[in-house]
Amino acid sequence: MKDLLLYVADADALAFMRSILRKHQALGIRQIAVDIERHPLRDSGMVQSGAQLTRMKKGLYHKALLMWDHHGSGRDHKQAPVAVQDEIQRDLDAYTWKDNSAVIILVPELEQWIWYCESALLNHCGITSEQLQGFVDAYARKMSKSPDELKAEQPKELFEYVLRDRLKRTISPRDFEEIGSRAGIQGLIACDSFQAIVDRLRAWFPL
Repeated sequence: MKDLLLYVADADALAFMRSILRKHQALGIRQIAVDIERHPLRDSGMVQSGAQLTRMKKGLYHKALLMWDHHGSGRDHKQAPVAVQDEIQRDLDAYTWKDNSAVIILVPELEQWIWYCESALLNHCGITSEQLQGFVDAYARKMSKSPDELKAEQPKELFEYVLRDRLKRTISPRDFEEIGSRAGIQGLIACDSFQAIVDRLRAWFPL
């Protein structure tokens, strides 16, 4: 039986978390045996059937962690993240995963993490902090928002603007894996959703 099933919504999250989980010492956990799987229907699929599909894995893993973006989940305009999280956790508990599972919803989405590890983004893209700040400021003016508001509320759009519009690069899961490999855990922990994941992992798999 493996230690952990990590169930994510898409290839980008899979790639980022694959890099992060390699840093078990920085995370403050022991080395674990983990499988990362992604839902074919992405964020909305995780809400609709993530718990049910996890039920089928019972007996193969000691723990299960489900994570997805609130934005694009189909519930983002209907329910608060905590309400959705509690609902899916109740489903997992009913499927005998009680005390051995957790649900973490990323608000608004995975790309928010990138703005907590900007040095990793700089290194990955080969640009200076001044260049990045110029791109961010330009998009902030275009959207009539502050840079901090964009990073908190529209992190994906900002990331895509920098890579696609300004650097003329396509975006793939490889970008997320490489940024994740360069990212510092302490910077990421400043993000609530990442902190929640680390807290759960440390409780389950202490050093």
